[in-house]
Amino acid sequence: MKRNDEQLISDYLEGDDTALSILVDRYLNDLCAFAYSLTNDRQSAEDVAQEAFVKAWKNMRRFVPGNSFKGWLFRIARNTAIDLLRKKQDIVFSAFETEEGNVFLDTLKDTEPLPDELLERAENTHYLKGLLEQLNPAYREVLTLRYTSNMTFEEIGQIVGRPLHTVKSQYRRAITALQRASQVKPV
Repeated sequence: MKRNDEQLISDYLEGDDTALSILVDRYLNDLCAFAYSLTNDRQSAEDVAQEAFVKAWKNMRRFVPGNSFKGWLFRIARNTAIDLLRKKQDIVFSAFETEEGNVFLDTLKDTEPLPDELLERAENTHYLKGLLEQLNPAYREVLTLRYTSNMTFEEIGQIVGRPLHTVKSQYRRAITALQRASQVKPV
């Protein structure tokens, strides 16, 4: 039987160390992808994810049952990434870049793509990344959380500290901006 996050936290607080391992396994990949979207650096993303889990571990007793553990963890990671970016002199805080992953892989039935498919995907990924880089960082952040981490608008709002209607509005504006940008052909 798969235990939910609250049960895992309760079990961990009662002495079950494997419960914490399950939580880490459950969210590590999504957390790293989110951290990468904020830092645009693999090593920094791994550091942010690791530090977020350590902070969550240290503050596990402060977690409020009934709230989303995923949202709480991602908020910790976001704040950790912001702190890291503020410390780095060579990165401008507003210059977020995103790695959207490869959403096309999830829709393929054949797990072994042909070489021409790999080339086309690389071109599409590069094109989509270019479009995403043109977006306002707040819009990019909302899209990243929505599509790479499969979060609800409510969870996104909690993580980024914005009201639900603002998150939804930023999402719609991001989609509209992507549609407009994709219609403009490069010269």
